Amino acid sequence: MARKSLLGWVKTLVLAGALAAGTNAASAQYQYCVEHGDLVAHLTENFQERQFAFGLIGQVAIMEVFVAETGSWTIIVTDVAGRSCIVAAGEHWENVVIPADQDA
Repeated sequence: MARKSLLGWVKTLVLAGALAAGTNAASAQYQYCVEHGDLVAHLTENFQERQFAFGLIGQVAIMEVFVAETGSWTIIVTDVAGRSCIVAAGEHWENVVIPADQDA
């Protein structure tokens, strides 16, 4: 349990550094960015997070949500050059199911 807590702190510190470096959200300039494959491997190996969802940000980037069965989650943004940046991370992910008879 202590190891998971330490890894969570590391992920939080990385996130804090990325957010501190990028005060203009429109510019998406983050300090902690790595190649997409390296970041995905890190999330998979260290947090058991797998891609849960993704969406396009115009023609310039893709946003992905990675989630673990434990509820740990990370949101990353990847640019067209393949650089991925952590933009948010947390715990207690919950899926929400909208009833079929309810308008979205």
